Amino acid sequence: MELKRIKGESLNATAQEQIKLFIAESGLRSGDPIPTEKTLEEKLGISRTSIREALRSLEALGIIETRHGVGRFLRDFNYDAILSNLSYNVAVNVQNFREIIEVRMALETSFLEQVTPTITDQALAELSEIVDRMEEEVEHGEADEDLIQTHSNFHLKLYESADNQLLLHLIRIFATIQRTLTMFKQYRTSDPNEFVELHRRLVEALADRNPVLARQRLLEHFKDVVAWSREHRRQHNEQD
Repeated sequence: MELKRIKGESLNATAQEQIKLFIAESGLRSGDPIPTEKTLEEKLGISRTSIREALRSLEALGIIETRHGVGRFLRDFNYDAILSNLSYNVAVNVQNFREIIEVRMALETSFLEQVTPTITDQALAELSEIVDRMEEEVEHGEADEDLIQTHSNFHLKLYESADNQLLLHLIRIFATIQRTLTMFKQYRTSDPNEFVELHRRLVEALADRNPVLARQRLLEHFKDVVAWSREHRRQHNEQD
């Protein structure tokens, strides 16, 4: 691919796109070196400073990595940058949390229909053990942050058989966001005991291999966070 010379504004964003196009069209694989700053400067026709800024941005996105004393290389696709940045962005723009919850519910209800008919007795036993752990945390007055982590483990186990790594990574991202909101004292589980019971009911529906009932139980267990997010959005709109 012949890189295009860049003129005008938004040099950083444009340089990023040109470099990404180069990576996509040149057949580079993870671990391969990318062009040097000097080569990119000559090809793109912009300053070394702008090139360096674009490369730093791509590194922050997890697309490339720098090996000191060696150079820059293409990375394996990963979710590290998403996980590290999303929690901050949502903490700042917490009114968007409702949309994130809606996406999570849509994803999980779809995958739940897939895993319910074939869920194994071993998986059901492990899910029950996680619910028991949640109950113990509530009884001992553990922090909401700990309950969120255990809750995340429940959902990771639930969709383990779906064999979809993206879904599992997204669940981790959702948990990171919710944990951040909790740390900022913006979200709390209103009734932890009911929250545990709703998970037990979900496990029971799974044990019956009943996708319709399992879907209903899943939506019920999201009701608390949905109500919170709607109330927060209402308050935000009134302030505007």
